[in-house]
Amino acid sequence: MIAFLGKFPWVLVVIAFPVIMYQLQVDMAAQIHFGFAYIAIGVFVLFVEFFKSGDINAASFLLDLFWSIVAVMLGTALMTWFLLEGRPASNAGESWQQLNYFHWFGCAIVLGDAIISPFNAFRTALRNLGLGASV
Repeated sequence: MIAFLGKFPWVLVVIAFPVIMYQLQVDMAAQIHFGFAYIAIGVFVLFVEFFKSGDINAASFLLDLFWSIVAVMLGTALMTWFLLEGRPASNAGESWQQLNYFHWFGCAIVLGDAIISPFNAFRTALRNLGLGASV
């Protein structure tokens, strides 16, 4: 179980949750408990990703960097989708989903993970290899 926690790119859960809510036609602003569950998942993901990058080797660092880049690309695509499709229902394009605080929070989690996790992994890799000054 612990090995699975270390290998799985948890930030993808932050991206998948709004997609699932969109497919189920659940508005996180209208049904607020889904939005708060999303916040809890985001905080959990940040903690897991931070601790996951704490003891790392070169291959894990590159994999972590790869998933951070993929997550930023997917998160940007998702936010763009919600900006283009998330119109109020009174517009011609009859859409029920609007961009709200929870979507922006998820975007912040993805960006925070993309910045913090590779930085922490790189710092740990330097420490493990005995290179550079202690950061």
